[in-house]
Amino acid sequence: MTWLDTILEENKKFIEAIDADALPTQRQPYPYGVVTCMDPRVNLAAAGVPPFRSTGEIQSQARIIRTLGGMADKRSLVVGIHLAGLKEIAVIMHTDCGCSLAYSKIDTLIGNMETNLHPEKWQEFKNLVGTPIREKLIEWLHAFEDPRAAVKEEVEAIKSYPFVPETLIVHGLVYDLSSGTIEIVVNGYES
Repeated sequence: MTWLDTILEENKKFIEAIDADALPTQRQPYPYGVVTCMDPRVNLAAAGVPPFRSTGEIQSQARIIRTLGGMADKRSLVVGIHLAGLKEIAVIMHTDCGCSLAYSKIDTLIGNMETNLHPEKWQEFKNLVGTPIREKLIEWLHAFEDPRAAVKEEVEAIKSYPFVPETLIVHGLVYDLSSGTIEIVVNGYES
């Protein structure tokens, strides 16, 4: 069975288990958003964002933006702030992040790309990122050594975007995978 087959099987089970009338189909403005990593180990229940109920009902109205390393996607921010009504954002990075791994294993990453990509594609990618490839790839990925320093930088980057109003509150947090605790690095109410 392929993964796609598994997805379709799970969807059948889901449809049988839910109350279709409970599915969230109406958009509601909500002032809170979370920017976090795409890593499935980041459990947003630790930040008060519980998963959907088994019946399909939503338990949280927080908008979630998941990206590599918890770096904010500008398009999502524009729509979130100016259409969805976000007034406050928590950037939640985490320990043992793939962006930290990419930073420490950049040579392995480059070697794997060189091996896995057709030479023309590899050259096209190098042209996109620039040279020297090692330094430019770290920069392009926004790879980092320390999530605490990275979350500070990301909060400042978000606040500097020309489409972000001065009234937007942006917090910087780090989720510890091994303990489930959240550390405040940047308190948006104080900055």
